[in-house]
Amino acid sequence: MVTLVVPIYNMERYLPRCMASLLDQTSRDYEILLIDDGSTDSSSCLCDRYAAEHPGLVRVVHKENGGLSSARNAGIDNARGEFIVFPDPDDWVEPDYVASFLEFRERYQADLVCLGHYVDTDTTSVPAMPDGVDSLMSGRSGQRGLLLPPGMQGFSWNKLYRLDIIRAHGLRFPDGMGTTEDLWFAYCYLAQCTRVCHIPVKRIYHYCQREDSSTQSGFSREKMGIIKTYEQIIADCAKRDPDLVSVCRDKICTEAVNLLWLHENAPVGDPEARRYLRAYIRSLLPGYLRSPQYGAGRKLQTLLAACSPKAFACVKNLLHKRLR
Repeated sequence: MVTLVVPIYNMERYLPRCMASLLDQTSRDYEILLIDDGSTDSSSCLCDRYAAEHPGLVRVVHKENGGLSSARNAGIDNARGEFIVFPDPDDWVEPDYVASFLEFRERYQADLVCLGHYVDTDTTSVPAMPDGVDSLMSGRSGQRGLLLPPGMQGFSWNKLYRLDIIRAHGLRFPDGMGTTEDLWFAYCYLAQCTRVCHIPVKRIYHYCQREDSSTQSGFSREKMGIIKTYEQIIADCAKRDPDLVSVCRDKICTEAVNLLWLHENAPVGDPEARRYLRAYIRSLLPGYLRSPQYGAGRKLQTLLAACSPKAFACVKNLLHKRLR
């Protein structure tokens, strides 16, 4: 059985669409575990209603607010399935979401299955990546594949995990890593895997971009935890994988530039955070400018951010307005 862990905090507006898609699965070999992370809107009541209307299929855990990682960890603790997936409550899935995970898991006897997804807005739904070839790889190769080709990325909602591996190695979603706690979790999990499969053309998830989502909101020190994730990956693979180290350094520089832009647009500044971000950009700039991953426009913005954060923010704000 597959346990679908849905972490919920004040999602009354979006939860009905998500639940409609989760309840309409072609496979019946699954359970839905709703983790109410101390919601203050009607989400708690919605969770209880779904559990009452679908006994045996939907369960609810109510807990004090502890954040996304805390909610997902509560899901790990309370899951009854052999496998576990972590869909978000503001997204939705295809009817064969569960069946596809189980199909490829059985076909390849994989410890981790990663499938494709769409990126949705209010008016569009497009594949997140172009069609690619199916990939079978080892766990170590899978760690590389999170950030290097085939580009599995760290998302938890497009991956099927084995619960016995998670529990045997005490794996948990960490706090203090911004929006990349799922990347670190996947990286640590893959270290324990023998076989991994990535099927990008099988798109079963709709990632919905919202203006009010945590990834779209303003600057906070908590978001700087993103840098910590890449630093820990570098520390783990420094002696065996220089390519992955290089990609992580470029990611740190990119994230520092993005965070610096958010900081410059914040109503109240944080001088210490500003110095921290600018120091990262300056130290990583030489390698970033040589990287084939980024175009001239992005490199010019990064150079400007290193020289003058205010001028960089003005230029980026103008470009941002034109694109909207």
